[in-house]
Amino acid sequence: MTGKFCSLNGELIPADSAAIRVDDIDFTYGYGVYETLKVRKGILYFPALHARRLLYSASLIGLAHNFEPERIEAWIGGLVEANGSADANVKMLFIGGESAGQARLYIMTLNPLFPSRKLYRDGAKAIIYAGERVYPQAKTLNMLISTMAFRQAQAEGAYDAILRDSRGFLTEGTRTNLFYTDGRKIFTPPADTVLEGVTKLTLARAVAEAGLELCERALPENELDRWAGYFLTSTSTKVMPLSRIGAADFEIPGITGQIMKIYDAWLERWAAGGTAGGVTDGEAAVRK
Repeated sequence: MTGKFCSLNGELIPADSAAIRVDDIDFTYGYGVYETLKVRKGILYFPALHARRLLYSASLIGLAHNFEPERIEAWIGGLVEANGSADANVKMLFIGGESAGQARLYIMTLNPLFPSRKLYRDGAKAIIYAGERVYPQAKTLNMLISTMAFRQAQAEGAYDAILRDSRGFLTEGTRTNLFYTDGRKIFTPPADTVLEGVTKLTLARAVAEAGLELCERALPENELDRWAGYFLTSTSTKVMPLSRIGAADFEIPGITGQIMKIYDAWLERWAAGGTAGGVTDGEAAVRK
């Protein structure tokens, strides 16, 4: 953690005194959900969307609580202000209990992640890993498959791993959403098979404003060579082009560079005024 404070159910507590008991059965068994958002140059990005998605994930696993999204937004902002965080990632861990009153929401600030500029220029590499999450649309603490896949990717010098489900479809990265293109249109796996990241949701608005077409379409692994290019998105990554997936190499098509510029400009407009393309920070852009 960074900063002097973390937050527990809205109460600021010293970061060095934060602890979870080793016999906390709900935590150790992964009965919880989480979110990661970012602060860049003093601007907190999309706290409302992240708060609502946190609660949506909680609803999918039956995690009872008494929290409202507006209160969570206020707690996030209060922690960022108390820690004086200009550049940071903010992580929320939402742990369930036997009753709604026992639910706990931990919020902490972490060091930010800034991928190498070389990756954006030359493209990153991704491996393919057989595995799928139990509740694809919920961002749960059950990170076993994602952790194993990501560690394998690191061992092979790759940026991330793309999961392949039991039917042979490529779905998502361990911490990223997957997109692909034929050079004109943009495609992404169906929303009901993946965790829709806030970057994925806001990127969809940005490219729609720019007049580009984004379609949902399943991606069989045996179609990899058919497409012109691929990229990943996430809170810290934004838009990351891929130059290799598994053993297949790809050029970075012009449309990918265009999308990177479109999204950067969209974020700048949002940061300047709090809105962009009709998306307000208070809008719940989570599928239900």
